[in-house]
Amino acid sequence: MPSRLTSRLKSRLVADVGGSNVRFAIADRGGGLGRIKNYRVADMPSFAQALRTYVAETGGRLDVEDCAVAAAGPVDGDRIKLTNNDWSVERDEFAAVLGGIPVTLVNDLEAVAAALPHLAPDDLAAIGGPQPQRPERRTMLALNVGTGFGAAGALFRGGRWWTVPTEAGHMTLGRLAADWVELLPDDATVESVLSGRGIAALYVRLATAAAQTAEPLDDAEAVFARAGRDPIAARTVECITTTLGWVAGNLALASAAWGGVYFCGSVAAAWATLADAGAFRAEFVRNGPMSNRLRQVPTAVIRRDNVALFGLAMLPVPD
Repeated sequence: MPSRLTSRLKSRLVADVGGSNVRFAIADRGGGLGRIKNYRVADMPSFAQALRTYVAETGGRLDVEDCAVAAAGPVDGDRIKLTNNDWSVERDEFAAVLGGIPVTLVNDLEAVAAALPHLAPDDLAAIGGPQPQRPERRTMLALNVGTGFGAAGALFRGGRWWTVPTEAGHMTLGRLAADWVELLPDDATVESVLSGRGIAALYVRLATAAAQTAEPLDDAEAVFARAGRDPIAARTVECITTTLGWVAGNLALASAAWGGVYFCGSVAAAWATLADAGAFRAEFVRNGPMSNRLRQVPTAVIRRDNVALFGLAMLPVPD
């Protein structure tokens, strides 16, 4: 169900729960963030324990009027089961720690989408193509490339902004017009290729296909760090660049995101420093009759820190 972006209360606990890290903060009415804390998911047995740890480390009592939590998985009523680890986030956990204050649960990328209408020009770095417009009133799309891959939209309707979550990362990737695609399994998904682990696995596949012995790498950042001296790593960056352009262009068409496609996540930020923007945009706009329209769609990396927490601060008060 879309979430309406309207006014909110004075003070709010916000939490961004990802596959690798969980971040907490206290947000004010204008989106200002204080008492920011970050914990590694691997260091905590559960989200409930992370919440208790945050409360204890920030004085043992939080003077907040409501909570907004984003987690990397689909919202199922009062619960979000994370896709890429064993954690779950449940509404009842907040009552046990904070009492009966209202709690909003959203998908992690829905939180980023909620931030898009409020970002300033300095918060965005264009990847080729036109510069993003601020303020924007056309539909926009947030894409995360990190531990996983996610997407969510922000739509302006009836004088208000609404957010719409998706599970785009789990779409089957299909057969692209690229020679290396035959190295992927038939059921490869967008996330299984365009994520930290997926990029590291692609590096090994490309090395094996070239009859080279590949050193196993843990994540995309390790591949990117070698791109300047390792031809296989450089080829991996090329493959990811064109694939990400193809996926982003198709998602822009599917959501009519004429206001732009905006990337976030640690992998996206690192990739953007190496990517051939021209090759990315060539794939982004390669769509026959819609190519001219796609050429007018901005693509950019979000540079604002803790953008999901900021987006959570801008979500509406629960009804």
